[in-house]
Amino acid sequence: MPPRDAEVLLGTSHFRVQIGREEIGFSDVSRLTSETDLTEPDHPRNRLETVVLRRALGRSHELYDWRKRFADGRDERRSVTISQLDGPGGRVVNAWRLVRAWPRRWSGPAFDAAGTGLGYEELELAFDDLLWLEPPRRRTPRTERTQGD
Repeated sequence: MPPRDAEVLLGTSHFRVQIGREEIGFSDVSRLTSETDLTEPDHPRNRLETVVLRRALGRSHELYDWRKRFADGRDERRSVTISQLDGPGGRVVNAWRLVRAWPRRWSGPAFDAAGTGLGYEELELAFDDLLWLEPPRRRTPRTERTQGD
């Protein structure tokens, strides 16, 4: 029996997040969780937990503005794609899409006069569905050209 290749284990420190068509940098993304409650076997309840995106606070208030518009009644749901990379600037090895995501909560920084840390903002997203996407196919080198090409 030939030896099996060990499965490559993937880290979680290299990722990208795309909200709609815009890629936005985040320092943390909470777990992606889908669960089923069988307390009532005739009526199983499926649930998707919210996802929290966290980033250092800069001058941009685009995430707050999205939350504010939603709170004011504008239903601006967006696709959010979270891609796991195989290294810094690497290729996508796994990707998940939060379908029709909406900003459930926005939190700004906590302040501490004795501290020297960064301020952070968090965006908590609820969504209609969670899809595990197929990673883009890896290109294979072109086969050698045959005579006459």
